[in-house]
Formats: sequence, C-alpha cells, structure tokens
Amino acid sequence: MKKPGPSIKLIFLCLFISLVFPFSGVSQDIHFSQFYNSPETLNPALTGDISYHEFDENLYRVGGNFKNQGASISAPYRTYSFFADASVGARRMKRGQMGFGLLFYNDKAGDGSLQNSSVMLSFAYTQGFNRFNTFRATLGFSVGFVNRTVDVSKLVFDNQWDGVIFNPDLSNGENFASNSVFAFNFNFGGLITYKITRSFILKAGASLSHINKPHISFYDADNRINQKLIVHASANIKTGDNLLIYPGVMYSVQAKASELVLGSNFTLTNRDVQLILGIWYRWNRDFIPLAGLKYHGYQLTISYDVNASPLRTASNYQGGIEISLIMVFRKNYKGIPCSDFE
Repeated sequence: MKKPGPSIKLIFLCLFISLVFPFSGVSQDIHFSQFYNSPETLNPALTGDISYHEFDENLYRVGGNFKNQGASISAPYRTYSFFADASVGARRMKRGQMGFGLLFYNDKAGDGSLQNSSVMLSFAYTQGFNRFNTFRATLGFSVGFVNRTVDVSKLVFDNQWDGVIFNPDLSNGENFASNSVFAFNFNFGGLITYKITRSFILKAGASLSHINKPHISFYDADNRINQKLIVHASANIKTGDNLLIYPGVMYSVQAKASELVLGSNFTLTNRDVQLILGIWYRWNRDFIPLAGLKYHGYQLTISYDVNASPLRTASNYQGGIEISLIMVFRKNYKGIPCSDFE
C-alpha cells in the first residue's frame, strides 16, 4: 500500500488555521472582533484611557475576552484575554495623565496541540495641549514575553504510518529542539484624542507590535513573529438624551496578510441601564452583529462572526462567538462612575 501523507484531521486543521487566521503562517496573533474592548492588544497607548471625556485619575478597569471559533470545520480555536489598567496623576500633573496596565492572553488551536501565551506590562503617558485638554496626545509601550508550546503526542506524522493506520507508538522522526519556547516582546503605540464638543469626540491611533521580531521556533530554524501594524479610529457621538453612537474602524497588516474591520455600536439608555446594539464587518470575511448591556460601570457584550467568505461552503456561515466583560470603578468612591449620559 502506498504510504499516504498527513492524516485528514491534520490537513483540515492546517487548512482551517491558514484560511481563518491570516497571521498563523508566522505565529497566530490575538484575534478579537471586538477589538475596541481589548484596548491593550489594540494599542498600548490606550492603557488607562478609561474616561472618554476628560482626564480622570483613580479610575480602574478590569476586563476579559473569550472567543470560540472554527467548531463547524475542525476542533475549535479558543482565545482568552484578561487585562487590568488604571489612570493616575491627573490632578498632580494638570495637563498630563499616566496609565499602567497588565495583559495576559492565551490561544489554543485544535485539541490543545498548539498554544500561544503572553504576559505584558504596559505604560502610557497623555499630554494635553490646551486649557481644557480637549486636544491631547498619548504615547504608550508594552513589554513582556511570549510563550509557544506544542503537545507532540496529539499530532501524527508520516513516519508513524505503519501501512494500515497511524501508530502513535512509532517515532515521529521530527527533530524538535523544544516543545516550549519563550521570547521577549516589545510593542509601541500612539493616540490622538480631539474633543470637538461635549457630544462629539474623535480618537485615532496606530501601534506596532513585535518590534523586536521575537524568535519562536520548535526547531533550530530562524522562525520569527513578524511585526504587526495596526491603525484605528473611533468616535463618540451623543445624539439626544439617550442615544450614543460609537463608529470605529481598524486596519492591521502583518507579513502579507491584512485585516479591515469597520462598523458601529449604538447605546440606548433607560436610567441606569444601557442597551448596546452593533453591527460590524470584517472586509470580505465576516458580518458581526453584537448585543450587550451596561449597568453603571459593568458592561457585557456578545458578538458572533457570521462567515461570508469563500470558506462559508465548509463553515455553513458559522464563525465564532465572542464575549467581553469589562468593569470600571473608582478608588475611594463607593459607587460606579457615571455613564456618558450623566
């Protein structure tokens, strides 16, 4: 019998990763549709950028994101992210504010065969340029490490074909230098905020991730994470007494892959409770409806990627569910910060 190539399961796993996750050819970067709810992975300059309207020290934010995708094609790809940040120094610095943050994320491909994890510390400094700080600029950076692991026992290779089946007891013939590698990582970003009126605020920024191109390889090859450029912009538009509109756009490019996501969230308020509805579009790939609730400083949003790319034949228009939970509170204050309507 002719010796076959890799197993069907492994082929589908590789094909799925290469099509659905455009950066996986180098090393899978964190990939959230609700990019605006994961500030420290979007741009380190957003660290501590909690109040949309003005400098406000002693604000603290804690958040988490979870995404599960690809279950309709192969074993699901799961991504987790947890972050915490704070804004300090507004009163002492008058025209300045600092932000400090911590980020952890982990993504797992398939049945746990490949995992990417990272822990990052971030810092940002914001400087106001006029009397009321309606025009301000921020620089931020984050430093930490990335870790990549693989469970070789859950993979099969050509050398393990015994003529009838794949036998995991046979040697895989691969020359792995390690099944767990660590590398230093450094990211940098900038942000401009312009408060045109109380009801109209614009933000625009850019970030560059993996500036040092971390070396991550299970072999002795020179396999590195390519630099990733992200450009983003958003607005806070208040119309009437109970409607806020949050349009936004994000474009990223890494190696030869690019991604464009644009759309808007709409927030309707009824006293202390706010209903969040949104629609977003990942260019040539996914429609992303969103719904959520906000109660004072607690916000829960859920979105779903409806696949509309050529992969829809295999995915049956199924993408991935994504959940974001964010909590904002103020030190030395018993309550939760007021909403943008108050």
